Amino acid sequence: MQHIMKKKFLIVTIEGGGNIPPILYTIRSLQEKGHSVYLLSEPWFKELAESNGAIFIPFREFFTKTERKKDILDDWKDKNNGFKIMFGQAQIVVNETLEAIRNYQINVVIADLLTPGALMAAEIMNIPKVMLFHMPEYLPGPNRPPGGLGILPNNSIFGRLRDKFLARMFHLIFDKYLPIVNTIRKEYGLSEFKHLAELFHTADLRIIQTSKSFDFPIVPAPKNVWYSGPILDDPDWAGEHPIQRSSEDRRPLVVIAFSSTFQNQKQVLQNCIHALSKLEVRGLVTLGPAMESENFDIPSQNVQVIANAAHARIFPYAACVITHAGHGTIMRALVNGVPLVCLPMGRDQGDNAAKVEYYGAGIKLSKRASPTQIRKAVSKIISNPTYQLNAEIIGGKIKADAEMESVAAALESLFQS
Repeated sequence: MQHIMKKKFLIVTIEGGGNIPPILYTIRSLQEKGHSVYLLSEPWFKELAESNGAIFIPFREFFTKTERKKDILDDWKDKNNGFKIMFGQAQIVVNETLEAIRNYQINVVIADLLTPGALMAAEIMNIPKVMLFHMPEYLPGPNRPPGGLGILPNNSIFGRLRDKFLARMFHLIFDKYLPIVNTIRKEYGLSEFKHLAELFHTADLRIIQTSKSFDFPIVPAPKNVWYSGPILDDPDWAGEHPIQRSSEDRRPLVVIAFSSTFQNQKQVLQNCIHALSKLEVRGLVTLGPAMESENFDIPSQNVQVIANAAHARIFPYAACVITHAGHGTIMRALVNGVPLVCLPMGRDQGDNAAKVEYYGAGIKLSKRASPTQIRKAVSKIISNPTYQLNAEIIGGKIKADAEMESVAAALESLFQS
């Protein structure tokens, strides 16, 4: 076995909800291998980063929030706001990443999907550069549409034409920020891009932290793509919620679990609560940080609302999960063989929900679905064991992928000849 000298890794990230467990996992994975990990992020992250063994470096410009719950993406108002954060602030990310590389003699830069500018800083310094995707593939390819649209690949002639057209639209949207990135590249003597998506392909390694069995990979896969399997860790803020149930209570448990970040989800949660209030089920609503201070109308005693709970403790007992279709929530439900009702709110959630429905492991609804529609979907899933069987089948594949080689091993491969 080839010995890998200990390296200094710099991870660059900001709060995006579902990206935090994979970031913390990556820190710990590298630490276990004896490497030093530095984290450049928003000031609120300091205590959490240091408690996981990272050396923390705060952003000094723009990404300066000290309160974790504060939402800077605001993509529930306009889905393109996320792109404005990712690319519109690229100069700040490049500048502060460069400073960190020089100050701490960094060997490798790991850029979160939300901070792709860090890749350019590593390119400028001529050191290995890695991008972390905390969700399924997002980029378009010969056999798949771009992410964010909630549609599946279609290999028919119509499907290929559709995907070609959608890929052009994807580049038109992304390329609005191309002048910002190319200005930076020109300043440092780097070759300019024709399309902004080329930035992702400059990474020496693009780690997609999901199950290849769940995703629809680009075929043939780009040479820099590696599927790590999903990170199944619960969020750091999730508490321990014991399941209390008498032996006589045979009502199925239905868990309502929506985003940890704000996506204007209060009315959707309320509709879900009203849906369960008229079913013979036990409803458990886990609010998460974004909603834990909100008040809800609870019309029936069969629904309990709590601030948060670890999915690992409650999903094994659930008959159904109602969710926004965040990647982490879906992965944790499926590995426990639990089918889902998905009401995507944005981001990658429509894509995730479409996949759940494709595998027969749940039902996809609009976020505007009425309590009656939600109630019918839950009833259909509970009364039809096929949904649970399909969830167990795809969940078994996801679990196997999650037990693959660690992210740290893939990162160390950058130094193997």
